[in-house]
Amino acid sequence: MTGPRLMTSRSRTTSPPGRRSRSLLAGGTALAALVTTGLLAPTAADATAGHHHPHPVAADAVVQQGIDGLAQEGFPGVLAAVSDGHGGGLDHVAGVGDLATGAPVPVNGQVRIASNTKTFTATVVLQLVAEHRVSLDRTVETYLPGLVRGPGGDGRQITVRQLLQHTSGIPDYDDVLYPEWLASGFTRHYTPQELVAAGLGRPAVGAPGAQFSYSNTEYAIAGLLVEEVTGHSIASEITSRVIDRVGLKDTWWPADGDRTIRGPHPRNYLQDTAGGPWTDVTEMDPSMGGEE
Repeated sequence: MTGPRLMTSRSRTTSPPGRRSRSLLAGGTALAALVTTGLLAPTAADATAGHHHPHPVAADAVVQQGIDGLAQEGFPGVLAAVSDGHGGGLDHVAGVGDLATGAPVPVNGQVRIASNTKTFTATVVLQLVAEHRVSLDRTVETYLPGLVRGPGGDGRQITVRQLLQHTSGIPDYDDVLYPEWLASGFTRHYTPQELVAAGLGRPAVGAPGAQFSYSNTEYAIAGLLVEEVTGHSIASEITSRVIDRVGLKDTWWPADGDRTIRGPHPRNYLQDTAGGPWTDVTEMDPSMGGEE
């Protein structure tokens, strides 16, 4: 990642669907509608905390009803999971996992988590803050001198905090690069520096700190900041500091050039325009989300 890189995991940590959502593949970044896709399902928290929560069985019924509705609305297939907070729970599927064959959606199948990867990047940055290696209120220029320069922003005026909060004013590179990536059949490879340059080439959406504006470019920069401070790739830092540390056994960072999804998985489809045809995009170059 430099930012929202495409990663894959079990359905318990997957990305929400959207007919035309430009998620950072990882960020984030421009997967119009990856379906079949997963849902972040509600969790039945521990009742001993003094709060009242729906019974897991009731929650399961609500989730199944919800994903059945999505399939009826036209999504090829949907994955979801309900956890009781103690290692138990149920997995849910709806629709089909392969439009060509009609194969069912694999229960607890593997999916790409898209922009949910941003939380992984932010976690690593905050760990570096706790280690006194990064300060949220110092400028991006402090850590990446000369990188953030252009119509889209000036690193001497933007803080690390603003990057993570999407308030830096730096535009999203998605709108610039997505058409090109689409035309390449999702095979075009991008470096993080290319992603950042594409975003900075557009006019800023506002002054630093003035407003919220979601931008994949900011998290591409955050990933590069992690690499500069640690001397290691963002992939290795996220793997050691987050994935391995909390035991996410079915979550991983795709190796360079790996366009596949491991293990049982539904096909992923993109519908570029509402009501248009579904394009199979199961295999793609994930660098649009910020890969080195």
